[in-house]
Amino acid sequence: MEVYVLILILAVVQSLFGVGLLLFGTPIMLLMGYEYTEALMYLLPASAALSWSQVKDLHKEKLNGGYRKLFFLICLPLLFVGMVAATHLDVKWEIKLFVTIMLVVAFIIRTNSSFRESLQTLMKNHLPIALGAMGLIHGLSNMGGSILTPMVSSLYKDKTKVLAGVSFDYAFMASLQLIVLIFFKGETLEMKYLIGPAISLFIRYSIGKKVFAFTSETNYQRLLDGFILANAVLLGINL
Repeated sequence: MEVYVLILILAVVQSLFGVGLLLFGTPIMLLMGYEYTEALMYLLPASAALSWSQVKDLHKEKLNGGYRKLFFLICLPLLFVGMVAATHLDVKWEIKLFVTIMLVVAFIIRTNSSFRESLQTLMKNHLPIALGAMGLIHGLSNMGGSILTPMVSSLYKDKTKVLAGVSFDYAFMASLQLIVLIFFKGETLEMKYLIGPAISLFIRYSIGKKVFAFTSETNYQRLLDGFILANAVLLGINL
């Protein structure tokens, strides 16, 4: 039951900013004692359903064609490699350490404006490398969202386009991760894993917009920063 409460809460975050279920759900479920693969089986269907709904609603937003081509040619293959490595090797401690590091990186990116701007410029000028790194990081740890938002923000300034780009990437990455788990690792998509998508879609269409209307962006960003740091500290202590 606690997993579904977690999905409910994080679906609000992801419905507003495009990231949340994987970026926060993964370290929290590791703290709760879940195995990495089981955490993925709970979180990926919920994240994929929510992201695909955003892709559908934002389909009129035109994204750079070159970006999409590089995403499919570079990011997804390296995500596959990372997924195979993470799910077939005994690297539970290493995954926890890597997730902790990526949370710290995410906090620095979000709170240090000069560092964020420098990183965004670097990623914009070296987009293939940035996409490759994101794919590998996401495959290994589910934490590609830590660099996804600043990377997409370096390409688009309009918030709607940023959300469209983030949800586009997340939808395909989560779908590929599920394919790897089911067809390459032999995981079964049990009914308990399908409750999450229903929760995330319900939250997005019934609560997400209302929460956004009553919460200023500044205050919410501060809460988000605090949540990232708290997860990094707790997971680091639990290593």
